[in-house]
Amino acid sequence: MTEERNETMAGFYSRTALADKLDMPLKLLTKTLLDAGWIQYVDEAWQLTAKGEFEGGEIRHSKRYGDYIVWPATVCDHAIFADRTPSQLNASAIAQKFGIKARQVNALLAEQGLIERDIRGWRLSDFGRQSGGSIHIHEPSGRTFALWEQDLLDRLKPVAAELQDLAAGNQLSEEALAEACQCTALDGQSHSCRALKLVGDWLYLAGLGHSCARPLPQARELKSQFYLPDSRLYIEVWGLNLAPQEISAQFKRQEYYDRQSIPYISLSLSDLAQLDEILARQLLERGVESYQHL
Repeated sequence: MTEERNETMAGFYSRTALADKLDMPLKLLTKTLLDAGWIQYVDEAWQLTAKGEFEGGEIRHSKRYGDYIVWPATVCDHAIFADRTPSQLNASAIAQKFGIKARQVNALLAEQGLIERDIRGWRLSDFGRQSGGSIHIHEPSGRTFALWEQDLLDRLKPVAAELQDLAAGNQLSEEALAEACQCTALDGQSHSCRALKLVGDWLYLAGLGHSCARPLPQARELKSQFYLPDSRLYIEVWGLNLAPQEISAQFKRQEYYDRQSIPYISLSLSDLAQLDEILARQLLERGVESYQHL
């Protein structure tokens, strides 16, 4: 079979690029095009039909890939795709249903024991297989991903609502994030403001074990906001509405980290709107991977 380029060129998509654009598994896209009569499989290669030409399909050639079919961007709005109701959903489709991010969906599915991290992406747990999940390979990259039946949406609604709260937290003003209030994070930890809850929820969904209010080893009177034991890394959030003695204690903790050459991450309230980028990057710089990099 002739391999196609996974590229977008001059307003046209190869078959694999079109599958990415439509957020469809390549096999499902191929079946859709085949059922619509736009392509046919002859002599171990996909060929464009007259109907496919009418819909804008073209044959391209490259020395490396040989002949392959490309499609204009306009086909994305064609009825054969618009009327499609997929029987299975990937993380991106589930994310659209709940108004959250696809990587948060994968973190949620992992937290629920449905999938597990794998060197190529994700694999199903026994519970995931019993729940009707199936693993597929994204052909251009070789990465693995899971597809789920529609009824999984109903089962995820209660926990997805918590993720929607997390997404909403990213949109709060700095004043609202810093305001003192008792909040319970996804892992059951109690926090004194929404800013700390937001960071705690992010760490939990990223699969990073952490403790809160942990006394420092040689200064037991000082208690860190967050501590990641696997990487011996501390995290502090600055700009909170704290009592004077608490502000003083936070400065003392920073002095302690610097004096003892202990790795730590400092976050400002403005950083919390971009935790996926800022915290994930700072963790990676210190050798700590999170779901952002899967």
